[in-house]
Amino acid sequence: MKILAMTCCCVDVFPEKNTVVAGGNALNLAVACSKTGKAGVYVMGNIGDDDYGKTVRESASRFNIDLSRLYTVKGFTAHHVINIDSNGDRYFKPGSWHDGVWKKYIITPSDAEFMKEMDAVATTCYESCFESIIDLRKKSNFMLSVDFHDEKINSHWEKYFNMIDLFFISGNNQNLDVLEKWSKKFNTVFTATLGRDGSISFHQGKKFLCDAVKVEKIIDTTGCGDSYQGTFLTDYLLRRDVRGAMESGSKAAAETLSFVGGF
Repeated sequence: MKILAMTCCCVDVFPEKNTVVAGGNALNLAVACSKTGKAGVYVMGNIGDDDYGKTVRESASRFNIDLSRLYTVKGFTAHHVINIDSNGDRYFKPGSWHDGVWKKYIITPSDAEFMKEMDAVATTCYESCFESIIDLRKKSNFMLSVDFHDEKINSHWEKYFNMIDLFFISGNNQNLDVLEKWSKKFNTVFTATLGRDGSISFHQGKKFLCDAVKVEKIIDTTGCGDSYQGTFLTDYLLRRDVRGAMESGSKAAAETLSFVGGF
């Protein structure tokens, strides 16, 4: 079983902790998949030829992740300045995100052929190559998982759902009734993560609820969603069991709460 995570591999800078760690949606998710020990895991995207790029590659190399499609190119590596409050929750000041070479990544013909060999591809709606990924999914058999982050639910997304197998969104302050309606129209599994309130999924009109795993102390919420999604994806790819995938994802998310950074 092969899972590809694309494309954001970056570093997270934590001023309060005086710490810089590797992260990014793709890398965090890839590590979560790798930790299950149930899949071959790959990442695809750009990092810069700077010290941050070295940090990303060195950190990723500690895990069983294929980095052959993680390209080092001239320029600076994407990085995110993340502030943490006393409850372990993240907040961002203006200008905290720097895209660097991440945003310049373009799927090459070789990368496209590589993607077609995958059992699953995981990405986000923010990728500059998102439309290209959707087009490739139309011609391929891989399962596609997409993180829509905390974007406000938008009816225009419906045009993608015949190509998206797993849909994730931060469900806080969202109208989740829309997800239930969509699940009756499309075969997509729609999942909203709700932080301390757990998660909720809809598939073929059925609703699934999962409590959050309680943790004694929250250190940092960075990467919890990525850990949840990567573990959910791996579990679902193996068993096609929504509730079981949610439970596995919740356990992985709880573990991520216990340290600074996404992994």
